[in-house]
Amino acid sequence: MSEQADLFSSRDPESEAPEPSAWTVSQFNERVKSLVKGAFGSFRIQGFVSGFTRSYSRGGHVYFELQERESAEEAQAEAVVNLIMWRGVRGKLESAIRELGGDLDDMQVYFQVNPDLYVRSGRLSLIIEDIDVEASLGAQKLDRERLLRTLAAEGLLEKNRSLPLPLVPLRVGLVTSVESAAYHDFTKELGLYGLAFKIFTLDARVQGAEAEVTVPAALEEFGRRAQGLDVIVLIRGGGSRSDLAAFDSEAIARAIAASPLPVLTGIGHEIDRSVADELSHRAFKTPTATAQFLTERVESFLNAINERGREIRLMAEGLLREERAELDERGHRFQRLVERGLSRLREGLSRRRALLPRLSRGALERATLHLKTRQARIAPRRIMGDLGRRGKILNERSQALHRNSARKLNEVLRSISHREERLKLLDPVRVLERGFSITYGPGGKALRSARDAKPGATLKTRLAQGRIVSETIKTEIEDET
Repeated sequence: MSEQADLFSSRDPESEAPEPSAWTVSQFNERVKSLVKGAFGSFRIQGFVSGFTRSYSRGGHVYFELQERESAEEAQAEAVVNLIMWRGVRGKLESAIRELGGDLDDMQVYFQVNPDLYVRSGRLSLIIEDIDVEASLGAQKLDRERLLRTLAAEGLLEKNRSLPLPLVPLRVGLVTSVESAAYHDFTKELGLYGLAFKIFTLDARVQGAEAEVTVPAALEEFGRRAQGLDVIVLIRGGGSRSDLAAFDSEAIARAIAASPLPVLTGIGHEIDRSVADELSHRAFKTPTATAQFLTERVESFLNAINERGREIRLMAEGLLREERAELDERGHRFQRLVERGLSRLREGLSRRRALLPRLSRGALERATLHLKTRQARIAPRRIMGDLGRRGKILNERSQALHRNSARKLNEVLRSISHREERLKLLDPVRVLERGFSITYGPGGKALRSARDAKPGATLKTRLAQGRIVSETIKTEIEDET
C-alpha cells in the first residue's frame, strides 16, 4: 500500500500540500498521464497500420490503430495501440505519406510518437510526431522477400512463365484503371501499326488497398474467359516505389500464378521490380514497352510468313521454269522428228518422180525392140497390120501410163501434204495454243482419266503459256455408257 502511495503521490517533496485521502478519476488519469509521459517521452514504434485510409479521407485529425502482427496478411492482432495524427502534423507529413503510397493500411510503418492519455475517457494514445520513411520501406522489402521465398517454396514463381506465349497474341485482356494515362498509352501504341488487336478491358484500381481486391478479381475473370484470349496485360502508370506496394501483395501474386493465360506486367517503374513482376510471364518497365513487345511479336510472325511465302513463290517459279524448258525441249525434239520424217518422204518421192519417166521410156523402148524383132520373123504384111494395131495400143497404153503416173504422183504428194498437216495439228505445242492443256500426275505421266488422280495428289497442268500446280480435292467420273 505504501508502494502504491509512493507511485501515485502527487506531492512535491518540497510542498506541504497533504495527499488526498481518495483519488478522483480525473486525478488518477492525470497522474497516469504524467507518469506515462515522464517515463517514455518521445520514442519510435513500429507495427501494421489499420483504419488509416478511412479516417485520413475525412480530412482533419487522423485516428487509427497500430497492430502487432506476424505479417500483413495475418488477420489476428496480438496487440493494438491507438494512434493520433493531429491536423497540423498531418500537413507536415503529407510528402512522407505519399512516398509510402498514400494508403498505409496493412503496411508496416515506423512512427516517432509521444504517449498521451485523454483524461476524460482514460484512453491512452500515441501522438504521431514523424514517420521514418526509410525504415518503413525497409520493412516492406523484408515482407516482400519473405513472400517471394514462400511462393518459391510452393513452386509458384515460374508457374506463369512456363505457360506458352502465342505467336500471334492479338486477343488481349487488359487489367488497369480505364481512364488512366497507362490505359491511353498502351492502347495508342497498339493502334499505331494497323494490326488486328482486340482489347478486352476490366477496370481495376492499381494503387492502394482496393488494388489488392480488384486486380485479383479481374485476373480471375479473364481466367474464366481464357478460351477467347491469348494473353493478359496488367499495367499502371509511373510513381514512387511506395506506389507499387499493392503489387507486392500476396493476393495479386497468387492470382498471377493461378492464371491459365500468360500475364505481362507493365507496372511503370524504371528501377524496382514488384512481386507481381517476379511472378509474371514477362515484366516491362512501362505500359508502352508492353504494347511494343506485343506489336513486335505479331510483326515478327507476319514477316516470317511473308518470307516463307517469298521462298515458296521463288521455288514455284523455278519449278515452272524447269518444266517449261523441259516441255519446250520436248516440243523441239518432236518438231525435228516430224521435219526429218517429212524430209525423208520428200526425198523418196523426188527419187521416185525422177525414176518414173526413165522407167516408162525404158519399158517402151524394150517393147518396141521386141516387136521389131518379132516383126522381122513374121510375115510382113499380116504381121505389120497386127503390129500397127498393137503399136497403137502400146502407144495409147504408154500415154495412159504417163497420165496415170502423173496422177498417182499427185495423189501421193497430196497424201504426204495431208499427213504433214495432220502431224502439225498433232504437235502438242499447237494443241496447247488452241486452248487445250496437259495434266501430269505425281509421277510425271500425262493423265487420261480422272481415276488416275487420287484425292490429295499434287498435279501439274501445262498450258500454252505457263504451268499450274494444284492439289486434287475430289474427282468426278463421267458415265461412259
